[in-house]
Amino acid sequence: MGLELQVILNKGAVMVLPSGINKATGLAAALDEMQLSPENVVGIGDAENDHDFLNFCGCSVAVANALPTLKERVDFVTIVGGMVL
Repeated sequence: MGLELQVILNKGAVMVLPSGINKATGLAAALDEMQLSPENVVGIGDAENDHDFLNFCGCSVAVANALPTLKERVDFVTIVGGMVL
């Protein structure tokens, strides 16, 4: 069919998306429509498919059960009980 696709892991799942489409590009489109800056966004994630999205946000947070590689790259990590470290 000539479609360029990318495979993205999401913990135990596999996502197949058009090339260049991810959570960050979706957020960018929404923010553009609302005329808001990504610097004013707090993004929260837990898996491989959140890396680009969290890098795009002004403040990035990983939940307590997020993958270790994601926790290493965010501004804050939550702990059980909802408190933020």
